[in-house]
Amino acid sequence: MAENMNFQDVLNAVANGDSDNMTSKKLGISRTMFSKYRNGHKTPSDEMLEKMIAISGLDPTQAYLATYAEKLHNPRVAEAFRHLAA
Repeated sequence: MAENMNFQDVLNAVANGDSDNMTSKKLGISRTMFSKYRNGHKTPSDEMLEKMIAISGLDPTQAYLATYAEKLHNPRVAEAFRHLAA
């Protein structure tokens, strides 16, 4: 995955070219919930993130660091998380 991976990269890997509707079905969640992930209004639970990792084949450490970087409100700490994921 590219350097400085972010949560959108995780979602794109999970989608793997499928529509958001198809991806939400793969994950067993509503299209509305997936849209909240896409728009940055919500981040997934660890359980959901594990499902995303299994579907996408992403490195778990990279996926967790990229996802948790989104949850942080301190831009410097978030950037440090993203660099760890690289």
